[in-house]
Amino acid sequence: MKIEKILERINMDSSKKYEPTLQTLQLLQKQYLLNVPYENLDFFLNKEFSSNLSNVYEKIVNNNRGGICYESHTLFLYLLKSLGFDAYLIFAKVKDLTYIGKDYPHLLILVNLNSIDYLVDVANGQNVREAMNIDSENFISTAENHMYKIQKKNDKYILLVNYKNATWTPRYYFTKEEKFPSDFIDIFRNDKENNINKKVPLLITLAKENGRITMLDDKMILRENNRKSSWKISKENRVEALKKYFNIIIKI
Repeated sequence: MKIEKILERINMDSSKKYEPTLQTLQLLQKQYLLNVPYENLDFFLNKEFSSNLSNVYEKIVNNNRGGICYESHTLFLYLLKSLGFDAYLIFAKVKDLTYIGKDYPHLLILVNLNSIDYLVDVANGQNVREAMNIDSENFISTAENHMYKIQKKNDKYILLVNYKNATWTPRYYFTKEEKFPSDFIDIFRNDKENNINKKVPLLITLAKENGRITMLDDKMILRENNRKSSWKISKENRVEALKKYFNIIIKI
């Protein structure tokens, strides 16, 4: 596995030396979000998800795919640690359980820089786009007309979201407890028995500089510069749409 190829996958200069600073972390997170989609295609291809780093590298880097949180954060953590960052994996409990369910905790990354812990999330669909100091309750991050802040309660943390100055509501809850691949390596092994692929919608979504492009089942949704447009696509046109909007070449 080559760090240079991962950097090229997220459209960064692989010949440059990147220091483990907050500026570098913010740049890496931004570039990952703009170039690697969150996508759950493997649910519908009857393929088992893998948290094995070699498998994830092959899928996202060599095959130009995206991934779910277990995949993208496995790869992103490897990139961060290879560049000298002090980082590890944590779990979060998502407030809205309608997408997958309570048995599938969200995987995140915690990065420590100059004794400050930063929450990093590159695989949660529409979400925070920058690293957030988990102990700074006054800091608000804004992306796609949503505001985000972190609230601490004892040893637990809440990522709160506010859409268009409405009400602050929990997005997910997390602690600083370190997690390891062994904690989630078998999490999707029983998908066929659970029939999970029939419970969740097909979802491929990629951040853009000023918006987002999403495939949701048979619908394409484009949000850009505060404008929204959507159109239906047939199953026959999915392959074409995946290539055109996400640069994913695959049969589905």
